[in-house]
Amino acid sequence: MRTEPRQQHRWLQQLVGDWTFEYEAPAKPGEPPVKSTGRETVRAIGDLWVVAEGAGETAEYGLMNSVMTLGYDPAKEAFTGTFISSMMAH
Repeated sequence: MRTEPRQQHRWLQQLVGDWTFEYEAPAKPGEPPVKSTGRETVRAIGDLWVVAEGAGETAEYGLMNSVMTLGYDPAKEAFTGTFISSMMAH
């Protein structure tokens, strides 16, 4: 049975493209924030899912890569997905 795209699935399509990012994350008290930069490419998997593949660098962890899937589950009425990164073991 085919799932028809809903408004939430169509919303995900705005994420498709090539992106660059910068961010700062809090560090230990008294230390400067951890800064990171990188890029991410997001592509559609049909009308229901997107996949984001990212690469970046942080002073703390060095080079990192990531993959994220993101979709919408109408039965749960919630966005759902997965995320893995080369700096994570879980």
